[in-house]
Amino acid sequence: MIKTKASRDELLYKLKKAEIRFCMLNSAKISDLQSKLSNFSIEEQAKALKSRYGETFDILRERSQYLKENLENKESIAKLLIILSSVKDMETRDRFAEILENGKVQESVPVEGCDSETIRVIVILFNRLGISCSVSEDGTQVLAGRGEEHEKLFVISNRKVWVAQDVAEKLSTNLSNIEKISPPLQWKNAQRQIKELTEDEEKEFADLQRKYLDLLKEQDELLKGTNDEEKFIIEVS
Repeated sequence: MIKTKASRDELLYKLKKAEIRFCMLNSAKISDLQSKLSNFSIEEQAKALKSRYGETFDILRERSQYLKENLENKESIAKLLIILSSVKDMETRDRFAEILENGKVQESVPVEGCDSETIRVIVILFNRLGISCSVSEDGTQVLAGRGEEHEKLFVISNRKVWVAQDVAEKLSTNLSNIEKISPPLQWKNAQRQIKELTEDEEKEFADLQRKYLDLLKEQDELLKGTNDEEKFIIEVS
């Protein structure tokens, strides 16, 4: 959270110096709602929040939903802004920024100054943010409307990860198996701390531990695409 105007200005200065244009998802709608709110006093807004009823409350609620979306999607937005800063053609960069601010693709965007991998990741990030779009068959434009490539969101160890649809089912099974094996493994490990296990119990513990490690290795392999995306963003930043 930016607590003061000075710290906000400092952040904006650093972004400008790094040639990163600061944008918010659906900022055009947020600005419009903020303009409508300016017609109501602070007292009226406070009263609306207390009563949870009326036009003022509806505006406040809609604005809070858009702000919440920005908070929940801050990682994807940050990645997108970093990648957009690498787009050499300024007009293309600005049109992509406008898509983010408007929350939709209003017309096709020619992708000047972008390689195919950059465009692919930009489109993926837009779709994660609920902005439906795809790359034209000849790879020269970003079009409105979702393409065939779909992803599914998972939260693993408090980390959001997006995986392709063909990986999602395998990852779901992997996570389910880890969830099943973790309690007995933890229980056996706890027993080892307070008593000496029998030979059969040690074998059971070793078998559980091996299966658990195999599942973690499988998960790493399934998430390889996610790690590759992180490396790509670091390379362009």
